[in-house]
Amino acid sequence: MSKINWWRSLRAQSFLAVFSFGLMLICLFVFYTLPEQARWVNDGLSKTAQRSLQQLSTSITTPLLTRQYAELYEQINNQLEIHPNWKAIKIVDAETGNQLYPLDSWVGAFESGDMLLSQDIIFLDKPLATITLVVNFTAEINESSKLHYTLIYIQFSILLLILVGLAWLVDYRITSPLRALEHAFTRLAKGDFDCHVDKQQHNEVGSVINGFNQMVNEVAGSQQKLNSLRIQAESASKAKSDFMASMSHELRTPLNAILGLSQLYDYDQSASQIQKNNAKSIYRAGEHLLLLINDVLDMTAIESGNMQFNFEYVPIKRVIEESVELVTELINAQSISLHLEGLNNLEGLCFYVDERRFKQIMLNLLSNAIKYNKPQGKIYIRCSELNNNQCRISVADTGYGLTDDEESRLFKPFDRLGAETSEINGTGIGLVITRELVERMQGEITVQSEVNQGSCFSLLFNSFEQSNKTTNTQFPNDNALHTEVDALPILNVLVAEDQVTNQQVLKQQLTLLGVQSTFVSNGEQAWQILQDIPFDVLLTDIQMPLLDGLGLTKRIRQDDRYNALVIIAVTANIIKENIDDCYAAGMNGFLTKPVELVQLKTLLIEHSSITINAPIEQEHSSASMNDKFAQLDIGLLVSMLGEDTDVHCMVFNAFIQSAGEQVKLINAYTESENYVDLSFQSHGLKSASKSIAALGLADICQQIESLANINSINEQLIIDLNLCFESVMADLKYYCRQHEAP
Repeated sequence: MSKINWWRSLRAQSFLAVFSFGLMLICLFVFYTLPEQARWVNDGLSKTAQRSLQQLSTSITTPLLTRQYAELYEQINNQLEIHPNWKAIKIVDAETGNQLYPLDSWVGAFESGDMLLSQDIIFLDKPLATITLVVNFTAEINESSKLHYTLIYIQFSILLLILVGLAWLVDYRITSPLRALEHAFTRLAKGDFDCHVDKQQHNEVGSVINGFNQMVNEVAGSQQKLNSLRIQAESASKAKSDFMASMSHELRTPLNAILGLSQLYDYDQSASQIQKNNAKSIYRAGEHLLLLINDVLDMTAIESGNMQFNFEYVPIKRVIEESVELVTELINAQSISLHLEGLNNLEGLCFYVDERRFKQIMLNLLSNAIKYNKPQGKIYIRCSELNNNQCRISVADTGYGLTDDEESRLFKPFDRLGAETSEINGTGIGLVITRELVERMQGEITVQSEVNQGSCFSLLFNSFEQSNKTTNTQFPNDNALHTEVDALPILNVLVAEDQVTNQQVLKQQLTLLGVQSTFVSNGEQAWQILQDIPFDVLLTDIQMPLLDGLGLTKRIRQDDRYNALVIIAVTANIIKENIDDCYAAGMNGFLTKPVELVQLKTLLIEHSSITINAPIEQEHSSASMNDKFAQLDIGLLVSMLGEDTDVHCMVFNAFIQSAGEQVKLINAYTESENYVDLSFQSHGLKSASKSIAALGLADICQQIESLANINSINEQLIIDLNLCFESVMADLKYYCRQHEAP
């Protein structure tokens, strides 16, 4: 669930609405109602006083006409006593202008709040006098304001209580249930099906909660069915793998006899021509059957994630020449001409691939170009080096080509595009295997085809200068690897690696080689220890916290004190950009994970004048143990750590203790869409998985890391990761129970 900002929540918005409405009412009362109500009261009292003054003027008309001033004075004084807000009255004769009242001097309005009201006294349309009144309503206004304030306070308090109650009602009836639903959705997303929400109300929100609870029950039931189906599928997959592993041996054994004996007929002088032809037919059928077996086994290995690769720098020109030589007889038999274009452009270039698998790719493309070509057709192998340090190798034929529909189905397993009824042998999975092999070796395959014109399959790989890279032909021979030299100085190696499992693996390997080693968890620690202790070689991971391997190398190469230090990268990323970055930063060599003991020793010998003491023996007795562990390549494990099962268990236990937390973090970062940390944790788990020979788990981590680097997530991969991790943990614990001392 995505986190909601506090200011966007219904609870915050409801309380904000209440606060805003209350503030608006306060401003209305303070800046408008209160000032206006004083004016309203003043106007009302003024009108009342004006009417009273008018009545007074009428009542004193007779005393003015009769000159009865005593009666006039008495009436005025009575009015002043009756009206406490009347301060003074002045009467001026209209004819003479003399002041008739008061007898003393007239002060008029002199205090704040005093108002002057005047009224003409007219009799028979003749003005008799003018009466002026001074009034002051301050006391009445103040009294009225107190009453208004009291009423306003009461009204505002009632209104505030109503609004607060409304906000609480929104929070209780809407916001809190929605928050409970949000929390329940989060738990459901994490696989917790015990996340029902209590239904507390019978309204629309209650209906939503009831619907959610029903959905949880349905999802829980579906999950149980999925788990059951998953277990069945895993059992079926394991049964299939076990069957194929068993049948590969059972089928190859009689095929060996069939193929061998059928070839003997060519050398049997007593065999007739018919018998020899029959033997050739048997041989071709057996060869086709062997091809089928090999393809199905490769497909099974790809599907189970157990196909292994031995990466090395391979001279590409030599591999192409050898592939062409292998299909030369088949080309001549079909009367097809082969044309090589630009092959010399590949002189001195190599690919970082598995040589056997790459040769399998080339042979598959060439055999398809031969089988699906026209009579007297042509095959073109075009080689070109691109500007971005990449090479393209194209295999084109002049066959019948493919329609758009056939091209879209080209890489579907067991779909032979209608060739099932033809005389051309095939399985329909050769190109599927080819594409998987190309992509696993960081390459790209594309196809262009035109009906009746032919097809062109193109391979694109990163290329390297052969003079700067160690190829398989430059490795020391087995005797050199197994040489044991006494009384030689010990190599001192510093290892910067943040994964505990990888540290355990490298420590055991270096110990077997008789090498002194010191381990740190990041580049910053490595830099600090280099200040105090001299080392001959630095083995460093690329991705580490605080200071990564590239940053550490650049810092070291800027200091002349470490010019003699050999720096070798140890990482699982084998793409060209990473390799180029390592050499550009100043590293001397490059090792890919999982690190095999022979490769480690070879590289240390190559970059050091000091000979490693310990011999490396290749053991094969553990190969049969692979069948017991679906997720572990025991043969690879032995090549990395040797045959000592105690060492294996120590490394496995380190993985068991640390990897669970990494999987939890991967799940958490997936949920929060934190792509940076997701990529980092996936890379770390990938590296650790390769160090325990769990290559299937490492492959899933690689895919998650690649997607995270482009800000993307595949939920199915996360599910596969958790399932594969559980299987790996089960294999590790079973292995340790078998081999650890009681």
